[in-house]
Amino acid sequence: MLPTKFRIQLIAASLIVVMLVPLPVLVAGVNVNNTTESPIIAPSLAEMIDQQGANEFIPVVFKFPQGTPPEIMEDQIAYYNSNDIIIKHSFHIVPMVSAYATGRAVERLASSGVLTSVVQDRKIEAINIVEPNEYKATSFSGYRHPDEIIDVDQLWASGINGTGITVAVLDSGAWGQHPDLVNKIIGFKDLINGRDDLDPSNGMNAYDDNGHGTGTAWLVAGTDAGTGSYSGMAPGADLLIVKILDEDGTTDDSTIAQGIEYAVDAGADVISLSVGGPWSESYLFDPSISACEAAVESGVTVVVAAGNSGPASGTINSPGVTQEVITVGASNGDYGVATFSSRGPVTRDSSTPRGRVAKPDVIAPGYHVMSGRWVDANPYDYPIYNSTQFGDYYMIWSGTSAATPIVAGAAALLKQKYAGLSPLAVKAFLMAGAKDLGFDPMAQGMGLVNVTRASELITGTSRVITLMSPLRYPTLPEGDKVLVIGDNRPPQNITVISTVNHYGVEIVVKGNASVLVNISSATMDVKTGYSYFSVGLDVPDNLPLSEIGLYTGNISLVNGDETYATMSLRLVVTTFGGRILVDMMHQAINDNDDPDYYSYFGQELRTEGILTERLEGTLFSNGFTLDMLSSSEIFLIMDTETPYTQEEIDAIHKYVEDGGVLLILSEYYDSVTNNASFNIDSYNKILEPYGIQCEKNGIGVGVNGNGLVYGVNSGGSAEDDPLVEGVDNLYVVYGGTLSVDPTVANARGLLWIDSEKQHALIATAQSGKGKVIAISDGSTLYDDIINDATDRGADNLQLIHNLAKSIVSDTPRIYGVDFEAGGVGSTANLTVYVFDENLESVSVTVTKPDDTNATTTLSETLGYRFTTSFVIETGGFYTIHVEATDADGNIRIYEKTILIPIKAAEDQFITAVIGGLLIIVVIGLCYVASLKFSGGRRPRRSQPEEWEVPVNDGTPPEIV
Repeated sequence: MLPTKFRIQLIAASLIVVMLVPLPVLVAGVNVNNTTESPIIAPSLAEMIDQQGANEFIPVVFKFPQGTPPEIMEDQIAYYNSNDIIIKHSFHIVPMVSAYATGRAVERLASSGVLTSVVQDRKIEAINIVEPNEYKATSFSGYRHPDEIIDVDQLWASGINGTGITVAVLDSGAWGQHPDLVNKIIGFKDLINGRDDLDPSNGMNAYDDNGHGTGTAWLVAGTDAGTGSYSGMAPGADLLIVKILDEDGTTDDSTIAQGIEYAVDAGADVISLSVGGPWSESYLFDPSISACEAAVESGVTVVVAAGNSGPASGTINSPGVTQEVITVGASNGDYGVATFSSRGPVTRDSSTPRGRVAKPDVIAPGYHVMSGRWVDANPYDYPIYNSTQFGDYYMIWSGTSAATPIVAGAAALLKQKYAGLSPLAVKAFLMAGAKDLGFDPMAQGMGLVNVTRASELITGTSRVITLMSPLRYPTLPEGDKVLVIGDNRPPQNITVISTVNHYGVEIVVKGNASVLVNISSATMDVKTGYSYFSVGLDVPDNLPLSEIGLYTGNISLVNGDETYATMSLRLVVTTFGGRILVDMMHQAINDNDDPDYYSYFGQELRTEGILTERLEGTLFSNGFTLDMLSSSEIFLIMDTETPYTQEEIDAIHKYVEDGGVLLILSEYYDSVTNNASFNIDSYNKILEPYGIQCEKNGIGVGVNGNGLVYGVNSGGSAEDDPLVEGVDNLYVVYGGTLSVDPTVANARGLLWIDSEKQHALIATAQSGKGKVIAISDGSTLYDDIINDATDRGADNLQLIHNLAKSIVSDTPRIYGVDFEAGGVGSTANLTVYVFDENLESVSVTVTKPDDTNATTTLSETLGYRFTTSFVIETGGFYTIHVEATDADGNIRIYEKTILIPIKAAEDQFITAVIGGLLIIVVIGLCYVASLKFSGGRRPRRSQPEEWEVPVNDGTPPEIV
């Protein structure tokens, strides 16, 4: 039996947990929400109904079974809910109805059996890419227009300029009096204000009350009448202007869908759609996605912006996630991908095809692009280009919004030259003709559009082409760096796009990469349209260090002697760079920062071989210990609110002393209220031995919730250090400053906001074998801050690059310790994985419960795996102590404690007790999670977060 004292402690712990869990959580079957859970009602809509009540009207979209005509949908709505639903629009290209409906009506109709789903008609607001005017004023010498970059001049010279092709531009309208749009607009429909003009000759002109639409329309088909130099990509095409955005550049998803339907009905050949918003399968369906699919099926080429949410992966907007559309990212001229351009993949958990799918499809110029300008447009959002030469009629702007109409114009050229070219063929040939810029396919797609090359690939009348996407494997989010120690990846869907059927195609893998990648099938049938197979990556557990390096090859679709398509394989096997452990134990429930906010930083860490893990707390945890920290090389503290115990602070100090890296990100101090948004006292206790302190000095409070730029350009200074190489200025949003005492722990301030070097933004220190990096504002690393920083000339992105490299530990990196054992009397097998470029020695000590040594001979294999074994003579706590030393004298210490039950019966007892505890803990954590998500995260800015879905307030999707 277990000692009585130990059994009592376990039982007492379980009782404490029970007492910590509120009674309602323990009552099975209680639903705290009023809305009946239904697979037909989208979760976000159900939540809104619960918040606003069953009698409040909510904008919704009802979806009916395929083939249901509008009159039947309206009859069914009237039959079940005549008084609680106000119909906005009944669609005919898709079986949908947009409406205002009460929660009661939604529930009643959802339970009637006539619907397939119902969603909130989402209203999303986003922010355009904006470069400050003072930066713009000196940035455009040597301007190259997109016609040169995507190579349209040869087609123009041959008489192909888009004549006879109608491009529908769905946006904020267009200024019909612009000199380059006169006589170009053959129809104007305003879905925001309920006006239209299908006969411009009657005196009514198309208009634009925002400016965004004029810019997009001009890039499609604007002439050079006003400049004599520059025009849109298809200046001979006709423009159908459909106003779906209001004067603030916002709309709702059903209005986008309605605009698509209108364009299809009006005979558009191409649709240009520079709008977008967040996407999640939890929405069940997006009206705009359904409409895009229907438009393509009807023969219309649809071109959609990828979004401005980069550089993090997995940020493609809706409806750009639609498989059938041409999704466009933004390039920097012809040499790179714009930082802001949204990245793939699109990950589908339930919709077809499940798994990761490559997007965007292509990129086009989207940074500092000249375009037509509505004369009354806000000069800050749409700054005037070269006013001394061209006046107020032209602007320079950035965004995937600009890249999208460029590709729409390219599509118009192909459709003019090759009559009857299908949307599938237009997309496939533009992708096949694109120029590979060498970036990750989830950033650049197949590459930069080259319309002349795409045209040259089209031969005869059959127009046969088959290609695979992505261009290369592996891709983001993990990238092409692969750990030598048993790395593996979730399967990547390979999309085969083909204009013809190929049956019995063999999937052939060649090159030395073939030993690491695997395919889901050896053969496949390629169908006209889209077909799929998957590729996986599995690095064997026994790959020796001698095998690290570059692996290349390709995957081809082959039938006999004919190869239809090829995708390249390129990956680099690297050593383990360390593990960053993120402190989640000291996050306040209503202000819970998450590593996902730093997903781009996480990608950069991954390229250095650094893995990210979370240090989670439990309801009965007393904080962390040195044992918990020692499993990682880097410990990250970010914007934590709850206090640290002295034991935890001592553990951090010992962790650094033993060779760990402490990365600590502070936050904002409000000097007016004398209140910190983080636990400044604990931070300063942690930092005290390192000569660094967080000051009661709030900075970064700009106009309208925006931040401010600090550093060299604002009177500060930067030191000579690899961490701040190329980092002269940082954009800070509600941040603070640091004081640095250079007499303590070699402390150094690296970036200062003042010439006197009193207030630092970044500071470092060294203690024992470890080091400390302190950054005064954690938001400098946020995904949604990177673009704002870049637009303001700040170097936050460069800091992220440098930081990922700087926190790679100089000490040996211990990947982990595997311990395999049975009960008392069995042999325990112990394996330790240690990485260092000049590793000198590794020692492992196992201390038994009686404090005697159980270690036997240690053997090494593969260059990083060290093994030993011993007999378990008694139960109790065994402590594993690992010490690794390299040739430079760097030492890494790692400890792990393991409990071996004394007898099998007691093993069952422990298992039963722990199992019961886990059930209770899970229930408790669910309750805590409900508090967390109901409380929400403290906003970083007063304005809405980019891509955030707010409570319905009448503000809709946004311009990208």
